[in-house]
Amino acid sequence: MDKLLGALGFLIIVLFLAASLNGFKKYLSEDSRKFISKNHQYFGMAASFFAVVHMVIAISLGELRVTGLLALLALIGTGVMGMLFKKLKKKDFYVLHRIFGVFAVVMIIIHIVFNSQY
Repeated sequence: MDKLLGALGFLIIVLFLAASLNGFKKYLSEDSRKFISKNHQYFGMAASFFAVVHMVIAISLGELRVTGLLALLALIGTGVMGMLFKKLKKKDFYVLHRIFGVFAVVMIIIHIVFNSQY
């Protein structure tokens, strides 16, 4: 089960980074830019979904970590702010979406560093 947690963690990072590429569109090729723009929210939703699955497995193994819970909350907060921005078109939600995204990156890194098996 520990290997499953690790694999899910890796998948979450890949999906989160794919969603994060939306902020770097000006540095991407036209085809990549279109692909990332079209799938940005799906990458984010998938990262959040697998983060919840990751947490449920960790809880079932008795290995829930505070750093992981905070990373999950930051990831979900990023998604909620993104959804609110998309629906309401208020710049404040966009700014919060970006701030939560940076906070999520920091929390994910802290989670990895403090809970690494190596």
